[in-house]
Amino acid sequence: MTMIAPLLLSLAVSSTAGFSQSELRTLQYAVNSYAYSSALEQFYQNCLQLDPEQYMVKKPDNTRLQILLQQQLQLEIGQFASSVAANPKFSQRAPADIALTDCTDYAAYQKVLDRYELELFALEIATPVKVVNQNAASQRKQQQQLAKKSATELLGRSKAVAMVSIIDRNSLSTLEQSNFLHPDYQGRYIYRVDQGWRNIPSRYMGMQSYLTEQQYATSPKNWLLLLDQHNQFLKVFDETEAKVYLNLLGKPDWQFDNQGNLQRK
Repeated sequence: MTMIAPLLLSLAVSSTAGFSQSELRTLQYAVNSYAYSSALEQFYQNCLQLDPEQYMVKKPDNTRLQILLQQQLQLEIGQFASSVAANPKFSQRAPADIALTDCTDYAAYQKVLDRYELELFALEIATPVKVVNQNAASQRKQQQQLAKKSATELLGRSKAVAMVSIIDRNSLSTLEQSNFLHPDYQGRYIYRVDQGWRNIPSRYMGMQSYLTEQQYATSPKNWLLLLDQHNQFLKVFDETEAKVYLNLLGKPDWQFDNQGNLQRK
């Protein structure tokens, strides 16, 4: 894994001290590019779920973004997303004109795509950010501190947190499906809430994206959901990615037994 510079980690935690103005612009170009890339990916997934035959939106390719992040910041995209892109000093100045809702409005889609290409070009010709290597132990400690800080902030915005399993909706009765699932939900696979913290969501929930049978067979079966006050997804992690969150949360507040009865702890 690419080594993260101490200065870049300190940036993610608190300060932009130590960076030149040209380097700060480079970081902003990278955040802008990431914002456009994420918006295009989300738009593509939404349109694909609606009707893959009718909506001919092209799947975005973030290969160039990944290459430029390595070239200009020496960061992998996951490292960048959890550190620089999450920093309010830059994210608050990210593009606010990303409005993609109509899968048939190709002109609006192309307009956002063009802006994405311009940001990538600006990032490509920008001043590379200087990187100073650090020893492995120091890097691990700083990564852990950063992960804990990010998790604490996200948990602070969460009204409900739940550990869930992915199950086949056909294992539910017709009455259970009508009681728990939205009538427009077409996916075969759903979340079954097993245990959690804070507010208690519905026992069964539709997933944020549909899985094919092949995807279900290879994907993790246990996930952690962070939900807002409307039970909308803030974040979804598979169990291996959720360890820092589980450590912060401690023992669950409640659980459902095998018969589906709620038990508070």
